[in-house]
Amino acid sequence: MKRIGRREFIKITGRSLTLLLLGKSTMLPIPPPDAKASILGKDKKEIADGLDTVADSRNQFAMVKDVGACIGCRRCMWGCKKENNTPDVVSPPWIEVFELPIGTSVTTHPPLRDLRKGATTSYTESPKEGKWYLPVQCNHCDNPPCVKVCPTGATYKDKDGLVLMNYDKCIGCRICIVACPYSARRFNWLEFKLPSEEVNPLVPVRYLGVVEKCTFCVHRVREGKLPRCVEVCPVRARHFGNLKDPKGEIPKLLKANMSFRLLEDTNTYPNIWYITRGKKWVKE
Repeated sequence: MKRIGRREFIKITGRSLTLLLLGKSTMLPIPPPDAKASILGKDKKEIADGLDTVADSRNQFAMVKDVGACIGCRRCMWGCKKENNTPDVVSPPWIEVFELPIGTSVTTHPPLRDLRKGATTSYTESPKEGKWYLPVQCNHCDNPPCVKVCPTGATYKDKDGLVLMNYDKCIGCRICIVACPYSARRFNWLEFKLPSEEVNPLVPVRYLGVVEKCTFCVHRVREGKLPRCVEVCPVRARHFGNLKDPKGEIPKLLKANMSFRLLEDTNTYPNIWYITRGKKWVKE
């Protein structure tokens, strides 16, 4: 009989408990060690070289979103899905865009579940007169509660401030989902399905029973590129850069504009700021 290591034992136990809670009797399939390699059609070492780009402590990646400029087109959401191998079964997607009535304030730090009561993410036209748009995603907090509660170290904060996932360590306990005040984490309840020709080989394919989330497109930003959501925004409502660079765009924007962060009173210290410098628009 083949012996299994401690890590595989933890995975099997955790995923079995998940199914018991769901009232199912069959065990979630455990992918073989080379599952991601076989899906991507590359050897494991080549994939690792593409993913494990070096974190530099001289960087602190941050994002500024201009809600005065955002038109609610959701290109950021669709660009993210395509870039990060996120199938439609992962719902909601990593990025959500709320449509809110003018006059609705988020500076009092309401939980996102309360925001949903006066907002929608399923609008069919934008921009609309009398509405404004609030895009949300993982905030890559300086003090991330998800990291503190993870029992296996699957979610961790890297030297450049990015909060990332090691999917091989995730046992699917979902404690991080409960701990995240931003509702920014997703659990893979279903089998991954995406045509092989649409798979981005620079991003790991997540499998059944693990948690996933926004990575700020780590595979791009550590190579000097912008996250895909920033790149595709048609009105340049998103800005990205190094918070530690005094000559960079992010420090300049924060110095020149009044800004706020979501749920600041939770002391998570998000690395996403919101400003409202965009031009006023009215739908004709």
